[in-house]
Amino acid sequence: MPARDLDSISQSEQMDSIEELLFGTELVPDESRSISVDHEGKQVHIYLKSTSESAACPWCGTVSDRFHCSNFRHPQWMPVNGMTTYAHIELKRFRCLNPECRKITFAEELESVKANQQRSDLVNLVVFAVSVFCSDVATSMICREMGIDISHDSANRLLDHIVIEDAPDVEFIGVDDVSHRKGQTYQTVIYDGNDHHLLALLDGRDGKTFKEWLRDHPRIKIVARDRASAYASAISEILPNAIQVADRFHILQNLLEYLKDIFKANMPKQIFIRDGKVLDEAPDKVLVPCVPLDSPELDAVSYDNSPPVDEYNREISYCNKTRNENKKEYKERKERKKEKHQKILDMREQWERSQPCSKKSFAAAHGVSVSTLSKYISMSDEQVSKILEIRECKKRKTDMDEYMNIVFKMLADGYKPEFIYSYILHKGYEGSPGSLTTHIKSIALNNFGIKLRRNFHLKDQYPEDVVIVNRNDLLKYMVTRDKGKYKDTDPAKYYEMIKQKYAVVETCSEIWGSFYDILMGDDPGKLDSFLEKHEVSEISSFINGIKKDITPVKNAISFPVSSGFVEGGNCRYKATKRLMFGRSGLDHLFRKAYAISIIMHTDKTSSSLLENWLSS
Repeated sequence: MPARDLDSISQSEQMDSIEELLFGTELVPDESRSISVDHEGKQVHIYLKSTSESAACPWCGTVSDRFHCSNFRHPQWMPVNGMTTYAHIELKRFRCLNPECRKITFAEELESVKANQQRSDLVNLVVFAVSVFCSDVATSMICREMGIDISHDSANRLLDHIVIEDAPDVEFIGVDDVSHRKGQTYQTVIYDGNDHHLLALLDGRDGKTFKEWLRDHPRIKIVARDRASAYASAISEILPNAIQVADRFHILQNLLEYLKDIFKANMPKQIFIRDGKVLDEAPDKVLVPCVPLDSPELDAVSYDNSPPVDEYNREISYCNKTRNENKKEYKERKERKKEKHQKILDMREQWERSQPCSKKSFAAAHGVSVSTLSKYISMSDEQVSKILEIRECKKRKTDMDEYMNIVFKMLADGYKPEFIYSYILHKGYEGSPGSLTTHIKSIALNNFGIKLRRNFHLKDQYPEDVVIVNRNDLLKYMVTRDKGKYKDTDPAKYYEMIKQKYAVVETCSEIWGSFYDILMGDDPGKLDSFLEKHEVSEISSFINGIKKDITPVKNAISFPVSSGFVEGGNCRYKATKRLMFGRSGLDHLFRKAYAISIIMHTDKTSSSLLENWLSS
């Protein structure tokens, strides 16, 4: 036996029986009933009885040993081998010996099963531990696989028993707003600055509920927050001596928005570079195949021109001719057919009505020969109606004859027409590109109902010798401290060239670099000179905003705290909100988010959150 196992055995407490470990000392197996197993229903039934000779009345506390009758409870126990386990427990009901007690009889209580519960305390703890980090539906499914039968609503109700502990002596907090439904309802979240667990989730973000919460926590000394004025004014009003620390991340984000506006006003959205020069205007676009002819995807496909067949290996007939009803020639043919059809109907009707003696005179009156008249008169109604049909002309021989079946089979297999165009050329087609596109369009329209645009196979793009640098990518490279990560990108390669073309890049780079160094440094005094230097500039609005919130911003420089833990807590909150699928209200959302943060950031466990409920 391994040494660690011997070590564990030597430190173990000796038990008289396995039953004492499974059921405790208050319950023993009922000898009159044996354990039953329902393999089909995956259930185990254990029969137990109480060993107590007396019990205390839960209402008056008087101990009684006068037996009255038996009571039975059937709670779920911890599953055995993945099967739902039920403990059928025979309990004793005693008569209360206190004449003044309003209860005449009472049933003894179990330490391992709460009153009015259908599951043992241990089962409830397991379900709760799973439900904290899973949705209620997922909890129900996971527990079912474990052998615990519970609904998602029952798992959700366990949240009501969480012990929420306030921290009236907290001295360092972080505050921010989060959305319950984006653009509609918002809440205020408050986190402990030391262990980062969730303290409160308040309704609204206008500062009213935050003020009430601050009044109950007068010992707060430091508050990490974003630039929201509602929180700033609430803190100043309720706790004027508290130190407010602005979030450096939000300050930099605010400056970045101003720099974006400056770039947008002074630079085009895309910067074009050709032959080592920044172009003043965008070059003309050229048409190129949507799928390049040297694409490796074309080599991975193999089709031959054998006739297409169905699942029963029968040859499929399809239409490969152009039938455009909008063409002038087609419309003229159709109109001539209608005129001829009407003329035949009129001649047949007149012949039947008048029955002239001479076909020759009747034919001459209508401008047809006698043989033609005879044919029209002898035709059936079905033959007359077929006059309107436009018969297909015989398909002439074209350069596409060796590729028609390939086009049809590829369309039937779901390939895009632009891919088929490039594949046919890749296959060796040397005919007219116009003929190729016409036949692809015809086969697609006549057999699959797919109507393609004129140049479906082409896309317009800038010439390959033109390098395109997006304005936002250039700004991203400019504000990145570790530029080595982008050394092989186009913004890095052409940054200096673009900076010479657009002076605004140099200006914004100097603003960002100097402000970043001040904010991330340790000398708040340098901020004053920066504000004075750029007071009259394109970022004057940003400067005025900093001046209004100058003290918290300087505190962000001098104090070694930030709102990073708040952003991390917000990520947990959002994940929890999505986890619950919007089923619960604000109270249950707070309880779940609170439980997750407590378990992750303190030494408390799931069982400690339900401690009061289990011991009551």
